[in-house]
Amino acid sequence: MSFHFGGPHRLRAFVVITAVTALGTPLVGEVPTASADTSATVEVETQRMSDASPTARQDGSYQPGDQLTLVCSKRGAGTAGLFSAAVAGQGNDLWYQTSDGHFVSDADIETGTLKVAAPECSAAPSSATSQPATVVDASRTTGRTQGSNPGAPGQCTWGAAQKWFEASGSYPAMLGNALSWGDSAAAAGWTVVTDARERSIVVFQPGVAGAGPIGHVGWVDSVSQRPDGRWIHITEMNNVSLGGPGVFNGRDVKEVPGMSYVLLP
Repeated sequence: MSFHFGGPHRLRAFVVITAVTALGTPLVGEVPTASADTSATVEVETQRMSDASPTARQDGSYQPGDQLTLVCSKRGAGTAGLFSAAVAGQGNDLWYQTSDGHFVSDADIETGTLKVAAPECSAAPSSATSQPATVVDASRTTGRTQGSNPGAPGQCTWGAAQKWFEASGSYPAMLGNALSWGDSAAAAGWTVVTDARERSIVVFQPGVAGAGPIGHVGWVDSVSQRPDGRWIHITEMNNVSLGGPGVFNGRDVKEVPGMSYVLLP
């Protein structure tokens, strides 16, 4: 998937910045005052990166319309696009870390300001804005593991367990068809919840999001909030309409009742 940087909103922003620059205000290297508004809207599909660079590890994508909370800003690898390609130097090198812990390029989001919209990531937060340690990871218990993939080769269970293995180096001790993996995981000591979490196996009950009579499972790459609700991006195997047995594919799924999540610490 190619990177998308810039868009019509950035073209409008460039016109304003050009006018300011013409008056003698330096553009490259300046450090504007952070705005109090830390929210942003994703304008085009853009990668969800582990660091402020298009060559960092990609952990899924943000979709147009996603609402992001910007925690801090960071100067990283410059990105070229409709807006940033016209800026002298290395392009738009401004990135934001979001509340989910990942980074998004400033070139693909609308912050509503031409200033940097969040404090630097290296700056220590004040006592008034500091956040408590996340309870998500603390609540993720470690259950029993096993040395081999518990799923049937080529099936959704095999694919989800394999993604878990790639993320952790072990396989969860699961039994049965996909629909029973939530109960099986809980019995094995893993944390199972009904609200979407990344770094987890999502369990679909029969009939939910296209699942068959024995259910379906997939690996949750990312979770995002859209105007119509929460969505997850999953990597799955044996989606009959998207490749069938033994084939991995990715898709976005809206969170609805009948979905549960086995959490990997």
